Formats: sequence, C-alpha cells, structure tokens
Amino acid sequence: MTIANGRTANLLGSKIAATTLGELRDSIFLLASTQRPAYICFATAHMLVETTRDAKIRAAYQNANMISPDGVPVMWFVRMLGYKSAECISGPTAMPVLLREAAERGVSVGFYGGREQTLTLVRERLALELSNLKIAYCFSPPFRALTQDEQDQHLEEISRSGVQLLFVGLGSPKQELWMDQFSPRLNCVCLGIGAALEFFSGEKVLPSAWIQKCGLTWFVRLCQEPRRLARRNLYSPVFLALALCWTFMNETRRSRWDASLNRRLGSATSAAQGESLSG
Repeated sequence: MTIANGRTANLLGSKIAATTLGELRDSIFLLASTQRPAYICFATAHMLVETTRDAKIRAAYQNANMISPDGVPVMWFVRMLGYKSAECISGPTAMPVLLREAAERGVSVGFYGGREQTLTLVRERLALELSNLKIAYCFSPPFRALTQDEQDQHLEEISRSGVQLLFVGLGSPKQELWMDQFSPRLNCVCLGIGAALEFFSGEKVLPSAWIQKCGLTWFVRLCQEPRRLARRNLYSPVFLALALCWTFMNETRRSRWDASLNRRLGSATSAAQGESLSG
C-alpha cells in the first residue's frame, strides 16, 4: 500500500489505512503522479463482512492499493487496534476534497457509473464550483451485464481520455470487483466511491455531522432507502461480533483464523467452479 504515513490496521484480514483525510488525499495524488494502475476501496462494515464470505471480494480488498475506513464503526475498531488518530473517510466525504485538489493541481478526472441524470447534475455543479477542473471522461454504463466487446470499448475510451483519477460509482461489491479485474488495464487511480455521485449531485442528502460522528449514518440511510439497505444493515451486528473477536485475538490466532478462512473460501470457490463445469 502507498500511504503517506505508512500505517495500516489489519482488520478481518484487510489492511485498513489508519490515516487522516489530508494524508489520504496526498497518498492518492502520489499514486496518480506515477501514471500506473492503482485502486482505492472505501470499506464499510457490510463489505468487510463480505470479505469473510466471498473469495473474489476478499481478493479485491487484498489487492487494493489503499482501503479507507468508511463508517464510524470501522474507524472505532481501527482505533481499538492502536491507531488513535485514524479518521472515518467515506467516498462522499473524500470525493469533494479530491475534486478541489485535482482542480488546483491540474489533474484530470473521470466518472464511471451512476445514472445519466446524476452525471449531468454532477457536471453542472462542477461547472459552477470548479470551472477549471479537467473532466476527461464521463460515462453511465447500462444497468446490466456488459458484453466483452462493450467492456473493452469502455476501457479503451477511458485509457484514451488520459484521465488520472477515475471515480467509479457502480455500487458495492460490483465496483470493487470491477476495479480488481480492470484496473490493471488503466494507467490511472480508480476510486470506488459508491453513492458519492448521488450525494454530490444533491439527489441524496448526507445526515448532519453530529449524526455521522455518533455512528448513526446507517440508520438515517436506512430510513431514506429501506428496501435497498435493509438487508445490508443486517450485517452490522455480524461485523461487530467478528471485529470484537478479531480485536481481542493475539497475532497467532489472527493468522490461524485468516489462513483457515482463506482455505474455506478457496474450497468453496473450487466447488462452485466444479459444479459450473459439470452443469
């Protein structure tokens, strides 16, 4: 990982950046300056639980250049692991900061994901607030599985655009899997920012700062989108149980748990592949 302060906390087998927003910003622009493939994940409690259940998601997190703690509960456990200065940095929090910095540095940005209406509103706001920002690429892919030819065309267009920071808003875990698979074909930094585009466009509203600090963002979001988020929020108690157990393990037990989990996920993947081939 390329992090300005070099600090990461191993939480459930994923290396979470124990960093501040300023340090995360500096690390991302350092990566962008290399013009080499890289991607950043913003880890929610839900997605960290998914890394213990799905081998592909786990690999996507382990291959990431950086993982930011997205959500106060994740930040709490990073601090419990000894990194007291770690901050909660979500996609919606980081994106405006990164866009302002990109405008100041002359770094070109792009957007991949979200609805066409959302991207239009994002561009309209940027034209008003950051008129000097270089938007090299902007595309809303269809909400269906893409053919190989379609995906290859998108990747070629992104590469030709010269984009240096690509904000990927496909939703989790789709965006993490997309970045893990396709980031090596792009010489830019991809950032899996989830619903940040909709917050930036004004279509969704983030709760007030005090609610976020209390770790109640999940509750407000659940009230706003109960159908979409109800199942995802069932993961919260699972995350708390797993993270508490992990925090109080010693390094030897963590290593054994991690190795056992990797074997189990590897076996499950092999079995699924075998069933697919026999079918």
